[in-house]
Amino acid sequence: MRHILASSLVTIVASVFFSSMAYAQLPDDFDFDGEVNLIDLVAFVNCINGPAGGFISSNCDPGNFDPDTDIDLRDFAGFQARFGFGQGPPQIISFSPTPGDWVVDDIGLTEVKIGFSEPVTVPTDAVDVWLLSGGTVSGFTMTYDPTTFMLSVMFASPLHDDQVTVVVDYTIEDVAGNPLDGEILAPKNAALPSGNSINGGQGVFRIRVLQGDANRDGVVDAADETLVDNSRNLCEGAPGFDAMADLDSDGCVDATDASIVTAALGNLLPATDGTPPIVVRIREPTTDQQGFVISMIVAFSEIVSGSTIDERSCFLVNESGIIVVPASGVQSGFGNSAIYNFIPPLSGCDTYTINVSNALADSSGELLTLPGPLVCP
Repeated sequence: MRHILASSLVTIVASVFFSSMAYAQLPDDFDFDGEVNLIDLVAFVNCINGPAGGFISSNCDPGNFDPDTDIDLRDFAGFQARFGFGQGPPQIISFSPTPGDWVVDDIGLTEVKIGFSEPVTVPTDAVDVWLLSGGTVSGFTMTYDPTTFMLSVMFASPLHDDQVTVVVDYTIEDVAGNPLDGEILAPKNAALPSGNSINGGQGVFRIRVLQGDANRDGVVDAADETLVDNSRNLCEGAPGFDAMADLDSDGCVDATDASIVTAALGNLLPATDGTPPIVVRIREPTTDQQGFVISMIVAFSEIVSGSTIDERSCFLVNESGIIVVPASGVQSGFGNSAIYNFIPPLSGCDTYTINVSNALADSSGELLTLPGPLVCP
């Protein structure tokens, strides 16, 4: 899915490196091979000198570790935390708002924060955002903090009263070039870390935003007023306090929370039809005269929105874990299938598995049930 428009404003902090540039040097990667492993451990141990001074390598600069003037066992704690970086695909390990939580205050959704398991590079088009009723969200800004591995996505104006879908693409890579292992089984209640232990995969999150919906049922009505009234003038820790009634999350239920409900009475959360599409078949690939695969069709149980189909919504992985991304992906047939084209053609299909993203959605916005890796026919 490519919902980001060319006009999208992306602000990147100076320390962020993109995939079009050289990769950032991984902390503690002494041999510059893109991994922090046992070879680097040997190098690190050789740098431990205490206050005596006299480093054997310029890589032992104590400025690379804690702010004191020597390298000792306190620095080793940092090395242990980074040991293993670059030896597998990065994963999403945190997401804010907390997966499963609703945004019910009178401010709306102003930003999301995505935390990764290790340092990553973030292309400018790595995140898509869309709404059930409002369509594509553009004009947001992104910043990546290379010290916390946290990506912040900030919206030009708060998002209100909608189901917000955030797609984090596998064009995000670690410093060794491993693409994000991002699959999320249940976008509305994501379990983290992401992934299926295979290179590649889009991370799909859905955030429900409805001002005043205290009971989180998708409509603001008298039931929400009652829930707030039952905890009125109570604070966290008090008997009878209901955290769901604390709409502004300030620790107490008061007149502010009541006014949030009153102002939103009658508002509804846009709903889907409740029936997620599924992949029903991978059709026999189309080949050229040499038998090379030039296209492949994925068939679904119902019509899938063409706006959610693009070249990144399906990819192949070979036996070595290398990803092959189609040159294009478009809606086909009667709308219940997608055709993916390969340029150059693939030498064969039987050595690949097929991965289809649950960023695909039906016409109501219901997301595809995430299939496991599929066999290429």
